[in-house]
Amino acid sequence: MDITFRELTALDLQEGFLETLAGLAQVDLTPDEAREVFRARLRLGIHTYVAVAQDRIVGTLTLLAEQKFIHHGGLCGHIEDVSVHPEFKQHGIGSALVRHALEEARRLGCYKVILDCFENLVPFYQRLGFRSYNVGMRIDL
Repeated sequence: MDITFRELTALDLQEGFLETLAGLAQVDLTPDEAREVFRARLRLGIHTYVAVAQDRIVGTLTLLAEQKFIHHGGLCGHIEDVSVHPEFKQHGIGSALVRHALEEARRLGCYKVILDCFENLVPFYQRLGFRSYNVGMRIDL
């Protein structure tokens, strides 16, 4: 399967992006609300990438580059919201998306990339070179 990667555009919001993201969690945004979120994320410099195959959006992930006060103001990449459309799982799209994000993080000058995942996904990320490092914590507000 031929897959290309690119940054999310506003047109993608109505062309399968939200359906692909819904493979990760319920998306409760109208198209207008999604456009506002998209614009706000662009202003913050948040990178959302899509995988396109067969003229469809089949995967997505987000890469945030956080400038730190430590490491001489270096950038730390955060991978978030990795999702593959249910019809396209088990085709290597998730792996290819993560590898693409890692290349983008290198291009941006990140000194490390981190992510949080559920325990059952640890082997997937380990195959891509990630290692367990610390314990993720959460509080819902």
